[in-house]
Amino acid sequence: MPATPWKALREVEPEAEYPVLLTYLPMRRLSRLPGFLGYVRRIQKQLDRTEGLVGYSLLARPLRSNYWTLSVWQDEEALRRFVREPPHRNAMQELPRYLSGFRTTRWTATGRTLPPTWKDALARGNDDGG
Repeated sequence: MPATPWKALREVEPEAEYPVLLTYLPMRRLSRLPGFLGYVRRIQKQLDRTEGLVGYSLLARPLRSNYWTLSVWQDEEALRRFVREPPHRNAMQELPRYLSGFRTTRWTATGRTLPPTWKDALARGNDDGG
């Protein structure tokens, strides 16, 4: 399944540096998928209204039960605010029951290199996305 198109929510400055976050979410059981996807929908709505988010994309490999998020933030504080707010905060409390692990990879990128590619992001996260 291809990644969702990059959803840009704000303009970037070519020379500015932005935090980038890759999140890997491997599902524990297929039976947990409906609940997981419910969180995904609620968090997508949260992302779309979050101040300080530059843009994001999602990648799913449902046959392997692997999911990723890729997001770029105006600054670290914007990312921290997002993580602390519901529904993301609620998901962080509940999703460990759904997942067989969880991993994040962070780096910074200049505006002229955005949006990040999935190929680069997955390489940084030591995963091929397959």
